[in-house]
Amino acid sequence: MDFMSLATELNLVGKFVYNVLYKWVSSWGIDGSVIGAFGVTVILFTLILKLITSPLDIWQKLLARSNARKMEIMKPELDKINKLYANDRNQLMLKQREVYSKYKYSTFKACLPTIVTLVVFMVVFSGFNSSVKYHNSVVFDNLQNVYETTYATSYDQGINDGKSAQEAATAATEAAETAVIDSYELERFLLTDNIFMPDTWKNPIPDASTYAGTGMGKLGISEIDETTYNKVMQPIIDEYNFNDKGKGAWNGYLILPVLVMVLSILSSKLVKPPEQPQVAGQTEEQAKMQQSQMKTMQYIMPLMMGVFSLFYSTAFSLYMFVSSLFSLIFNVTWNAVQKKQDAIERDRLMSTTVKKK
Repeated sequence: MDFMSLATELNLVGKFVYNVLYKWVSSWGIDGSVIGAFGVTVILFTLILKLITSPLDIWQKLLARSNARKMEIMKPELDKINKLYANDRNQLMLKQREVYSKYKYSTFKACLPTIVTLVVFMVVFSGFNSSVKYHNSVVFDNLQNVYETTYATSYDQGINDGKSAQEAATAATEAAETAVIDSYELERFLLTDNIFMPDTWKNPIPDASTYAGTGMGKLGISEIDETTYNKVMQPIIDEYNFNDKGKGAWNGYLILPVLVMVLSILSSKLVKPPEQPQVAGQTEEQAKMQQSQMKTMQYIMPLMMGVFSLFYSTAFSLYMFVSSLFSLIFNVTWNAVQKKQDAIERDRLMSTTVKKK
């Protein structure tokens, strides 16, 4: 497989994660027995990303606060309009738009933070997928080179020593398999054997169907011959994957997927989603249904995070965990500061009112 063609598979985020951060962290000489270089890379990347996007987070919070205040002011007028024009949809739409225009309330801006968050999520998800795919391709290419070089050298040596072609081939195969095992090293993260595979019951070493297959949980690396892959990787698969010989184990114990789901649910409970505006022409009943759907999304999103954690790499699960933890701390801190500021503002208004009396 051509390394130049592999390089094109890394998208912009993947290049930064793998070719810049990972190579830099790898130069530190980290012992991979507990937290490997890629685990440190993921944590470092997540913190860098959160720091870069922190102004966006603050802007989202300020926008949400501004929208919430405007909604409090508009709500009595909107409720009145809903009652007056409940049977006239066209007039209802016109009057609602007039109220939004009066208070300079943008329904698009109200939804913009959610859109931006989803875009960032998908871009990062794509970047990690390309990094994982690229890494597994590089690992296989290196091992294939080790296998073929060792086999050729051992076979020639056997023939020179007077062995038959069959004897030389058998000895060369054993030497090549031993060399592959010796040259392979798992990239661990805590209790997970291979950070490039899911933190689940999946095997640490991908088999041919996982390596070349497509769909959730598959690497989708094309242009690979299954026979060649099995020949090179089978010794490592037998060594590390769970099998009837009593060797190997699950790649992980679902620790990160569970933590991601728990943290997501906790975030949804502690961070109240902003009240969504009524779409122009929307009836009160439709508005209630919209709010109900938003509450349902509080549980759907943690479920989605859990699914991503189950089917995709431990590296991406680690990113989601660190990112969610950072966001939770940020949101709780922000809410605490805002609550204190609101209390100060109420005290100021109360004191002003008392003085006037």
